[in-house]
Amino acid sequence: LVVLPARRAAGVAGMLRAAGALRDGDHDLALVMTNSTSSALVVAAAGVPTRVGFAGGGRSLLLTHAVPRGRERGYHHLPVPMVEEGFRLGEACGVPRGDPHTRLAVTDAERAEAERWLEAVGLGAEGLRAEGPLFGIHPGSSFGPSKLWYPEKFAAVADALVERHGGRAVVFCGPAEHGIARTIASHARTPVVTAAEVPLGLGPLKEVVRRLTLLVSTDTGPRHFGPAFDVPTVVVMGSTDPRFTNTNLGASLVVRTGVACSPCQKKVCPIDHRCMTRLEPARVLAAAERLLAR
Repeated sequence: LVVLPARRAAGVAGMLRAAGALRDGDHDLALVMTNSTSSALVVAAAGVPTRVGFAGGGRSLLLTHAVPRGRERGYHHLPVPMVEEGFRLGEACGVPRGDPHTRLAVTDAERAEAERWLEAVGLGAEGLRAEGPLFGIHPGSSFGPSKLWYPEKFAAVADALVERHGGRAVVFCGPAEHGIARTIASHARTPVVTAAEVPLGLGPLKEVVRRLTLLVSTDTGPRHFGPAFDVPTVVVMGSTDPRFTNTNLGASLVVRTGVACSPCQKKVCPIDHRCMTRLEPARVLAAAERLLAR
């Protein structure tokens, strides 16, 4: 693992020094997976003989194999799933496409930690057998507030699922999202378990998601845990373009309002957040029921 300096911090001189360090490694191939021109500059200056990456942004002159990509008005390039981008770069290196289905490993330690967490919040093996289905809610996103839906709406979905099917709802959250999780629990009529009181790391979260009946999530990283384990997953999406993540949709549904200003890809809505304020719990619940019916 060779850590390259950030361009803004190191400047051109720092990037060239990094290239000199890479030159000593006698590399055969550089696969530039980012949209960064400075990354292409480093491997070109290092003299790596085969340099593969996406065309555009000044990178084409620095690459030996510039993979073309479509362009679209309002975007630097045509949005395609990240899995598809990886396949295209691999094909340029002679690597055939593989299975696009996400796979996640759960270690014995993560499984044991998940068991301890479930016991700590009252959802251990005996509790789950007695309670029935387990519905997961992941309401946060580090991208920015434009991706967030509203706690009272998440609570309404959780209540409806539990009232119709029994079981319990559990709200997952990162360290900066405890307030969101507690607000959802306070709005819910049915008892809701949250990870705000007993934190849950990403490792054991995989195992907990694997045991869910259904996951309802914003457009954030853990939404992909559901499809990886074939757990039905509903994704509420507002500001972001679904074409970046349109893969592994066999077990998931994306719910959007389709307002004219979405997708804007902005982290903070400059107007009234209508892509999320107009998204009602009934639509999310209907998507959940369609998945459960499958």
